[in-house]
Amino acid sequence: MNQRMQRRVPVALPVRVSGRDKLGMEFDDSTEALDVSRRGLSFLTRRELGVLDKVNVILPGRGPSRPGEGPSDFYSEATVIRITPEGDTFRVALRFMGATLAVYTSESA
Repeated sequence: MNQRMQRRVPVALPVRVSGRDKLGMEFDDSTEALDVSRRGLSFLTRRELGVLDKVNVILPGRGPSRPGEGPSDFYSEATVIRITPEGDTFRVALRFMGATLAVYTSESA
């Protein structure tokens, strides 16, 4: 059963994820989101993260527009909600905490 409240849109969107892995090691990685919704995203990583771990997410140029400056970066703390092994990497699904992302396609379709 799919319990997502918003439809995820497949994308290749630059994302920066930082936090601590399962071993307590700090990381700050630039990667690509595989899909996004208003409330979360997923990405591939070689890092081992745990469900309910907290990470910080930055999506360059996807935040609110500022007059005369254009779009700002989208920033949110997020919670790991799912981890799926894919070969020698992990597909990690995140849920944003508090913030929502303006999605560029209709979620009502």
